[in-house]
Amino acid sequence: MSRVVETLYSSRLVKVQDVVCSERCGDGRHEEQCLVASLAFVRNGAFVRRDRMGRHVADATQVVFFDPTEPYMVDHPVPGGDRCTLLVFDAATLRESARPRRGDPERVFDRTTLTGSAELHLGHRELLAGVAEGDGLRVEETALRLLQMCTQPADGGDRRGATRSATTLAAEAQIRMAECFTEPVTIDALARHLGVSPFRLCRAFRAATGSSMHRHLTELRLVAALERLPAYRGNLSALAFDLGFSSHSHFSAAFHAWFGATPGERRQSC
Repeated sequence: MSRVVETLYSSRLVKVQDVVCSERCGDGRHEEQCLVASLAFVRNGAFVRRDRMGRHVADATQVVFFDPTEPYMVDHPVPGGDRCTLLVFDAATLRESARPRRGDPERVFDRTTLTGSAELHLGHRELLAGVAEGDGLRVEETALRLLQMCTQPADGGDRRGATRSATTLAAEAQIRMAECFTEPVTIDALARHLGVSPFRLCRAFRAATGSSMHRHLTELRLVAALERLPAYRGNLSALAFDLGFSSHSHFSAAFHAWFGATPGERRQSC
């Protein structure tokens, strides 16, 4: 089979897929058209895409935009094919983040490729790490951040300070996370609870706090761990799961990164 697609994560908000194409996938002579708008982060290999906007080389430095309104042809001039991480967002999130060109309301994206910055590439790795850990909040928040970076204007996007409404929304999100931080938390659930879109929530929280909701949630759990350590002297794995971490190793690594000591080392000093 010339193309293998594996869904790594799927929610109402975003689907993350691993797409592997052999060099036989696309011969550059047959027109293709995607069914839904998506972003492809090239992990390795390369392919050439041709559309009405020109000929585009997509290698591991690039993000490729697929728009349902834009037919294209693909070929693989470099042996080995390619591997991409594909992000597919729900329609409402795309409409909010990607402003259509004037006169072309059906078109989602205004470009075909984007050369990734260091921040963008690191964000891609952050996304894959969240998938590996099974951390839905980390996956969704990182995916939305990547979408914002890919669709913001070329001049750098919105760099204004946090508005009063953003500060208020961030505070409400912090209150909600304080209520449920030991439970599985998703961006979608938080946004629905607060009555806003996931995209708006992520943007407002970062603007108001300078940090991410995933980081805030992790810090809540780690501070709670300090308080609860004496009661879990014999079972740190149980403490990890009770606080919402996906595994003992994930908990231990996060604890050490934040406090400079493992939970076991800290427990001995209690």
